[in-house]
Amino acid sequence: MSGHGSEHLQRSLGRLIGLQSLALERQQAQLAEQQRLCERVQGTVQRLEALSAQASLSGTVLPGLAQNGAAYKQAMLAWADQQRQELAHREAELALARNATLALARKKESLQQLLDRVDQRLHLEGTRREQKRQDDLALQAWGRR
Repeated sequence: MSGHGSEHLQRSLGRLIGLQSLALERQQAQLAEQQRLCERVQGTVQRLEALSAQASLSGTVLPGLAQNGAAYKQAMLAWADQQRQELAHREAELALARNATLALARKKESLQQLLDRVDQRLHLEGTRREQKRQDDLALQAWGRR
């Protein structure tokens, strides 16, 4: 590949890596948001379970209050089950987001490695051109003697 073509490839790869970096940053932000959401839902489940446990502890002698407490406990347990289902759904989305983030990071890394090889090739071509120029100058100087 010519020096000009390599330089064009180098610029194109640089731009592509920049775009890939932006996509990776957005994906990482989305991943962090999904992790926070999972933590929030997990906290809700824990609080609901604690509330239902407290409803069991407050045994009362009055039948109306006992019935009310049992209904409250059932409502808290049902809500906790709903939140566990939500958590399972969110955790599945989180796993997908992690995989997408890893895929973007791998793609960016492979592009960076390609850019590094192009940079090395350009450096080597430049070194060869300079050496050839120096050799030509030395040959001309030697021919003038």
